[in-house]
Amino acid sequence: MHDPYPMLASIRDTGPAVVVENRGFRMWVITRYEDGRRILADSTFCKDIVLHRKKVVAQNLERATGSVHLPHASRRSVLDRDGADHRRLRSLLSGTFTASRLAEYRPHVERLAHELLDRLAPGSHVDVIAEFARPLSATFIADLVGLPEDERNGFPIWENAMLTGSSNEEVTDGGQQLYELALRMIELKRREPEDDLYTQLLRAHDEDGLLDDDELASMYIVLLVGGSEPTSAIGNGLLLLLSHPDALARIREDPCLIPGCVEEILRYESPFRLLPPRFSDHPLELDGITVPAGELILISPAAANRDPLRFPDPDCFDLERNPKGHLGFGHGAHYCLGAELGRLETTIALRAFTARFPNSRLDIQPEQADWRPGTFMRRLDTLPVTLG
Repeated sequence: MHDPYPMLASIRDTGPAVVVENRGFRMWVITRYEDGRRILADSTFCKDIVLHRKKVVAQNLERATGSVHLPHASRRSVLDRDGADHRRLRSLLSGTFTASRLAEYRPHVERLAHELLDRLAPGSHVDVIAEFARPLSATFIADLVGLPEDERNGFPIWENAMLTGSSNEEVTDGGQQLYELALRMIELKRREPEDDLYTQLLRAHDEDGLLDDDELASMYIVLLVGGSEPTSAIGNGLLLLLSHPDALARIREDPCLIPGCVEEILRYESPFRLLPPRFSDHPLELDGITVPAGELILISPAAANRDPLRFPDPDCFDLERNPKGHLGFGHGAHYCLGAELGRLETTIALRAFTARFPNSRLDIQPEQADWRPGTFMRRLDTLPVTLG
């Protein structure tokens, strides 16, 4: 959890596809950049494990263990679907992330960032995840979807638990709580429609029939989960800048470097250590290795983004680097729909923080950073800082 990169490098050096066990299932880890990018771009690899669960479980289960039980009805969103269903659901959100809409969001994000920083005093010791990164992302996505004030305290906790819980029970409970929240929101938006994204999706369901009941609830969930994800990049970015004083000094002197810095953050500390598994109905050939059809495949952006064949000196955090093509937001048909919004939030957050508190320092050594557990995410739990 604290430093996965030596192990990922060892797997990358071992071969193009290496078998591991994850929660009792056999999975093949893909760590090389070109292989990962090729598979992500290949539409014959599927993500819809719920639809194919009987076949997937029968083939890949190696030993019975306690497992996560997320409601199947909560896993029918754009994140989990393939082909025409994926394109249909993605089209319902595409207008939310256009360049013109992002320009409209910018003042809102900037206002939220400065309001949060106004609450913090120079010289104080704060957890910048709890006091800045998490509430910035959570408040913006709650405003965007139209989540009422009395429902805003729980979902960041449940989302964090579902993605990075330390036990099957914690993950299961987080997912169940989010699903129940989605059902409450469907009923609320029917009674009290507003000019928000949740109401927009409800109309697509009730009036236009563009998605079914399970898809509607699942889309409500994935918006909260995806909208919370800038927390990872903001937190990881603050850790990197505060532990690299030369880089921090450079962006303080020239804030125009921050967008490029964000790309290097997404490469160097990718929010996803591993992507959720994929599978295909045909064998996969990788440099002399054959992965049989129907096997579960884990692509590691964290490893791919530190592949020295793609990024020279990859374990160096370097503002001079051009990290174009990194897999921090994925690639192909499932490339993160909210990638530009995530970039916008992270850029605004880092610019506002470094301008307001340019002489801040970590209260821990970088290697003592408190990372969340969990298979897939790379997310800080806390980050104690003295504001300066």
